[in-house]
Amino acid sequence: MGGGNVFTPAVDIKDEGNKLLVTTELPGINEEDIWINLKEDMLEISAKTGKKKETEDEGYICKEKEYTHFYRAFSLPTSVKEEENTAKIENGVLNMTLPKMKLEETTKKIQI
Repeated sequence: MGGGNVFTPAVDIKDEGNKLLVTTELPGINEEDIWINLKEDMLEISAKTGKKKETEDEGYICKEKEYTHFYRAFSLPTSVKEEENTAKIENGVLNMTLPKMKLEETTKKIQI
């Protein structure tokens, strides 16, 4: 029987004018085990890591898989460009650069 824990990692969001920098710690996670989804202004980060435990007891071998899940979803403070985002993980730290979308303000005249 497998076990697992779900952790909600802390996230730092820094506004650098034309982009947002998002950082979170995902210790022990490989790049291929991380999923990042962006839908409108909602950013979702999920990851998992697993390991097998083997024990021998009274002639039986028991194999268990333990998984640790990371999950975090939150709204971004501004719209970002979906096609220009970058993400990388290094030493257990996930760094994402999310360029802001330029919102054009238009003045509309209302006829009376």
